[in-house]
Amino acid sequence: MKPSRLCSLERWLARGGRVAPAALVAFAALLGGGVRAAAAQQPDTSGRPGDSLRVYTLPPTVVSVTRANPPLSRIPQAVQLVGKTEISRARPTWGLDEALATVPGVYVANRYNFSLDQRLSIRGFGARSQFAVRGVKVLLDGIPQTLPDGTGQLTNLELGETDRIEVLRGSSSALFGNATGGVISIWTDPVVAQTVREEARVLFGTFDRHLSRNWTKWQTSTAVRVGAGSALITVSRLDYTGQRQHSDADLRNLNTRWHFPLAPGWSLAATADVGWDPRADNPGALTAAELARNPDSAAAINITTAAGKDVTQGQAGVTVRREFPAGGEAAVTVFGIARDLENPTTFAYIDLTRFDYGVRASVSRPLPLGALEHRLTAGFDFQRQRDDRKNFRNNAGRPDTTVRTLDQLEHVTEVGPFVQSLVQLARPVALTVGARYDWVKFRADDRLITPTNPDDSGERLMRALSGSAGLAITPTDAVTVYGNVGTSFETPTTTELTNRPDSAGGFNPNLGPQRATNYELGVRGQVAARLSYSLALFQADVRGELIPFQVPDTSFPGRVFYQNAGRSRHRGVELGARVSVLAGLDVIGAWTYSDFRYTRYTTAGHVLDGRELPGIPKHWLHLLLQARPAFARGVWAELEETHASGYFVDDTLPTRTAPWWTTNLRLGWEGSAGGLALRPFVGFNNVFNRSYVGSVVINAARGRYYEPAPGRNMYVGFSLGAGE
Repeated sequence: MKPSRLCSLERWLARGGRVAPAALVAFAALLGGGVRAAAAQQPDTSGRPGDSLRVYTLPPTVVSVTRANPPLSRIPQAVQLVGKTEISRARPTWGLDEALATVPGVYVANRYNFSLDQRLSIRGFGARSQFAVRGVKVLLDGIPQTLPDGTGQLTNLELGETDRIEVLRGSSSALFGNATGGVISIWTDPVVAQTVREEARVLFGTFDRHLSRNWTKWQTSTAVRVGAGSALITVSRLDYTGQRQHSDADLRNLNTRWHFPLAPGWSLAATADVGWDPRADNPGALTAAELARNPDSAAAINITTAAGKDVTQGQAGVTVRREFPAGGEAAVTVFGIARDLENPTTFAYIDLTRFDYGVRASVSRPLPLGALEHRLTAGFDFQRQRDDRKNFRNNAGRPDTTVRTLDQLEHVTEVGPFVQSLVQLARPVALTVGARYDWVKFRADDRLITPTNPDDSGERLMRALSGSAGLAITPTDAVTVYGNVGTSFETPTTTELTNRPDSAGGFNPNLGPQRATNYELGVRGQVAARLSYSLALFQADVRGELIPFQVPDTSFPGRVFYQNAGRSRHRGVELGARVSVLAGLDVIGAWTYSDFRYTRYTTAGHVLDGRELPGIPKHWLHLLLQARPAFARGVWAELEETHASGYFVDDTLPTRTAPWWTTNLRLGWEGSAGGLALRPFVGFNNVFNRSYVGSVVINAARGRYYEPAPGRNMYVGFSLGAGE
């Protein structure tokens, strides 16, 4: 797209021009018609692992994120598949920012702080997160990593063993309930070993030339045949000493996957994982003056309070699946998660014991409507969360049990039946309609009751009926034009409800769910087997957006509270493409334009109508050049460039981050030696040593907004594989 046209589009969006359905349909039809002739031939079916935009090279049933496994050409939403190469080849595999960089519409701000996780958002939803994942439903091998209150935990995720990631962007409440931004479904290696297959991966990295701030990661994966079934066992450990003070981490994982055929058409899949993170220090955010003086420093209060976490989490799940001879399938999943957290923070020592369990069930069957092909999918989700939460005074990283500030038992119960209908109206036209009712009940039993501290026990009930309707038009096998409209809702999490500015127990009675009405038009496809592309235009009208804020009270240093904004609007453009320039030379690009604004919001005497939402760059650009020259015999190289424009860090102040560019380089070789598959590699991050802010704390008190990213750093590694 030429710069002049880009600027015109940006000006039109910024002026508040509405996304008129008729205009967008015409635009999508024009774009689809323009590529129809070039795409009339059958697409390349050879496929290459990691071709995240080659959407037509994958089997239709691989797209499980829609819960009905339809062909991708019939899905009227922005769905993208990220393959193993883009996830883990020569990457540190620390977090989802590496794996999802080529997915437009997804913004992952890396805090380089393993105590708080990365700040992940889709179309702006989830950007408020101060820790963990908000606003996005996360699944790992079909097991929800998102709790019924909307908190997503990634403790048990090991990206090094991941085979693919499916990303659904946009309204997903009609299928998944408590999620306004979308769904991330992560799947591990499904390949069945003939006998035994072993792979080991080792990395060493450093942040300085003196080798004093280093990190190591190792991982072993063993796939074995077990009777007629198979098992995959992965063990990994990351020992991290970050560039910043007080940023050390020790993350250990054991992940197992089991699959057994039971009878013709019947199968059983099971998972059992343990994540143990005995150390994850929290360096905290910096002021502008501290950032300029020493970006490698930590906030003084985080050091004196030994802020960080020690967490152990185990989870298990069993799925029984039945494939019907006449088509369709049914599946039932039973799962449970146990989590033990000790979390010294700047305002309290949090001791949390959590147990979460649930059932997911669905059935999908072809049910013709006269002469029309029709598939009906129905099911329900049940999930219950039990948190035993105690807050004590933090005494230099140890709990002062003589001073309890909170002691309560919290329960969250979610029930969500849903139904979805997919009708093939004509050969190139598919209509999908869905609805879901969600009932989410929060209950707190206050156990800290004194003459001066009354009983704050209570309940909150949040419920919503969500619906969606979408149309997918496939004029050829290589082009899909689609549009959809849907509603979504998202509840506050228990932490957000518990953090009350009045310091009382129980739940904040003034904090409610946020709701949105979402519109989207898009096109995706392939041209002459050399260009894969996707384009989406979206708008979400949000009511009661959940906004974080801090108060400059020394009683709550660093504590984050939440409130509902009046109304806001998320509007943007997502463009992704992969171009095969020459044999062995590919370019992958992802660009997201985000125009997120308050449309009606007044807080603390400030009228914020028309002001940009903080925390999200307007322009987010990622370019990846992949070279694998034939003459080099297994040598490959990747050059990665990322750009983020500046953005507000506070609702009411003019403070903004500076825009930045960063460059990464990876080199490697893939071959064999002595009968072993050998893959050595080296990586250089932030090659030009640019200073930039990786993430921010939105609406922070006392100007502590900034979470800096590391300067130039490098790592080396290799993987060895044996067996089949």
